Amino acid sequence: MSLNSSFDENKLLHELSQGSELAFTELYNRYKNLVYGTALKITKSKVLAEEAVQDVFLKIWQNQEKAAEITNFENYLFIISRNHIFDMIKKIARETNLASDITYKNIAADDTDTAIKDDQYNVILNQIIEQLPPQQQKIYKMAKMEGLSHQKIGENLGISTETVKKHMSQALKFVRFKISPYMNLFMSLFLFSSI
Repeated sequence: MSLNSSFDENKLLHELSQGSELAFTELYNRYKNLVYGTALKITKSKVLAEEAVQDVFLKIWQNQEKAAEITNFENYLFIISRNHIFDMIKKIARETNLASDITYKNIAADDTDTAIKDDQYNVILNQIIEQLPPQQQKIYKMAKMEGLSHQKIGENLGISTETVKKHMSQALKFVRFKISPYMNLFMSLFLFSSI
């Protein structure tokens, strides 16, 4: 199939509007690199670019009933991608500013200041954990907050240890990615207050 074949594209868009997963997969395979390249160029981050690809195509899937109305999918995809990437950048900037606002208020080099910073870190961490898919969230909390082993979590949830490990690995990757903008801030403040 040619990338520029409007007949094929129109047919795929019509099939997508009818709920065809095959049509969606075909469009995804054709255009994922275009979205990735655009996102990488703007964000300069492979992780953010991969996240943009997933989010943009999730949006397309969620609005699949409107797919047949699209006349030029490549232009449509470019606009959605660009808007999503800029929204993503704005959100990261807001989150970073939030962390700055939270952390730089009333800095004092004493035990209460350290306790406040711990609380602030925990608030941000809990907000990130709440964004995890339900199963990953459950497994993460059981492991990190209840201190259960992967085997025990598997027994409690009726799933294999390997499945627990897979969910935990994905959850940790997501949490590390989301918390990373705040880490330098918390570390520098910790070092500053320790002087």
